[in-house]
Amino acid sequence: MFNRMGHLCLSLSALALAATTGCGLDDGGAQIVVFSTHHATPEDGIFPDKGLDDKPRIFTNDLGWEVTLLESYITIESVTVVSCDEAEYPLDMFWGPCPEDLRAEDLNVLTVAGTKLPAGDYCELWVDYGPYVTPVVDEGTATRHETPSSPEVLGSTAFFDGGARIDVDGDALPFELRADGQARVVLSLRSIDEGFALHVGDKENFPLELTISKTYDRFFDGIDFANYDPEALEANLLNLVDDQTRVNLGTRVAMDEE
Repeated sequence: MFNRMGHLCLSLSALALAATTGCGLDDGGAQIVVFSTHHATPEDGIFPDKGLDDKPRIFTNDLGWEVTLLESYITIESVTVVSCDEAEYPLDMFWGPCPEDLRAEDLNVLTVAGTKLPAGDYCELWVDYGPYVTPVVDEGTATRHETPSSPEVLGSTAFFDGGARIDVDGDALPFELRADGQARVVLSLRSIDEGFALHVGDKENFPLELTISKTYDRFFDGIDFANYDPEALEANLLNLVDDQTRVNLGTRVAMDEE
């Protein structure tokens, strides 16, 4: 599609961060883009490094177990924005289900979804976690979501492969955990913008941005790896992901010391 100046007006899925002036906003409203990221629990006012890019994540749970995640994925299946008058706006998943690799660099954002919203106030963001399926992509169309190399991720909503040890000089106890169900996380937008709901004006010069963040080093709190029920933990994995999912205005993650 070309605008009146004759320049190519890129779709949001091709250029999610582009300014939208001249790209079909004449009837009001704005594009919204949702990103996803992950991090460890803040320490002394900073986000600590628990692993380099494309390397295992290593952290200690609240019972003193050192946990190493050799592989770790969480899949976002869909995202919906809900207005304060309860109208639902499903977002376009730009490249299908988003299998977020927790070994990717902490706090780097991954583009997930977006759409155009009419002017108004928005009070909720629904994040649906679900089983990963490889999307069908037209030949010649690039995808930003790298296909997981492990076949175990296919059909998994959350997948963790690693080990844990209580003694740094001892051997790690291996584990492989997966959840294949669906879970909807309802995140409030009612006070996200300096105490006010997310507002979309009649005219916005740039896309609005929200970032879904997950605190991965809290997933295994309360787990004694010498004496636990793997099936019970698998059944509870999506509840743990729900508990540690937050939404942030913009692409920077707010510090949460709670």
